Amino acid sequence: MNDFYRHMKKMKEKNRDRFAMATVIAVDGSAYRHPGAKMLICEDGSQYGTISAGCLEEDLAYRAQEVIINNQPQTLTYDLRSEDDLSWGQGAGCNGSIKVYVEPYEWEYKPPFHSKPIWPEVETVLESGNKVAVAKRISDDSRERSHLFYSEKGDILCDVQENIKQMLLPELMKFMNSGQKIDVMKAADLGGEFLFELYEPRELLYIFGAGPDVEPLARLASELDFHVTIIDPRSDRCNERFFPTVDQLIPEHPESYLERNNISSKSFVLIMTHSFQRDSHILRKLIPISPRYLGVLGPRRRTERLIVPEPLPDSIKSPIGLGIGAEGPEEVSISILAELLAVRNNKQK
Repeated sequence: MNDFYRHMKKMKEKNRDRFAMATVIAVDGSAYRHPGAKMLICEDGSQYGTISAGCLEEDLAYRAQEVIINNQPQTLTYDLRSEDDLSWGQGAGCNGSIKVYVEPYEWEYKPPFHSKPIWPEVETVLESGNKVAVAKRISDDSRERSHLFYSEKGDILCDVQENIKQMLLPELMKFMNSGQKIDVMKAADLGGEFLFELYEPRELLYIFGAGPDVEPLARLASELDFHVTIIDPRSDRCNERFFPTVDQLIPEHPESYLERNNISSKSFVLIMTHSFQRDSHILRKLIPISPRYLGVLGPRRRTERLIVPEPLPDSIKSPIGLGIGAEGPEEVSISILAELLAVRNNKQK
């Protein structure tokens, strides 16, 4: 899940409030969430997200208020491995130790040496489909927090001390290209440890078709952090009444849309128009692009016929969805989203 993106949107929604962001930065053994998992706690006590199965949240909520009031981060270690009731685990019997960094957050935050709020700038980069990497000093002392924000397009998003930029920027660039989402680097010359994090945009999901079977699919995809665009010429179907959660509704013929718009090879695409000719046209247009996920509703034999006499590439998903014996739009939607998540999380077989 894209924890940071949804928490950023919550901060923007409550832009006058102060928050604490809890980030799992290390796990020894097993744990409910992996390093990089985040939880946002508001000064009014409301919580967004989880970083455990409920073992840590009560204590974290208390610590978060300290962080907010004092405007000072804390690094916490929770050892959940012991079954001794005197231990922090309180008999939970979990098999891991979790290190959590809790830091003050607010939408209008201005990093040192930067004249304007940084999070609206980060949001703009993410909404353009580009990643942002950040290096931040993690310490519990009173030294000024240092941040270096770097976008996938090669831009430094905020002013920073020259010595920090010279030492951290090469490492941050390598981190952005490493495939990691979080890392900790020791930099004694700069005053301790630095946390490297990668903030990623939502994956683009294009759905061609706006039938009733798409409604639960679009809703679930939005909840799972996909940026959903639906393309269908029927304005009486392709509208907010049936799809209130999607990001873009395009009441247009797919043929026209594809002539005027480019679909990125990083995108996820579902073809669900229920029209043989339309499906054929869309599929032929998209095969050369080779999206990250390209799936066609219906049995594979039908999909093969869509591009006869050319053979159907093995990369095309058809039928779409994991084979869980799904029946009805809701269950089929779950099977499709499960397959999309497997691809997104690089867990497909």
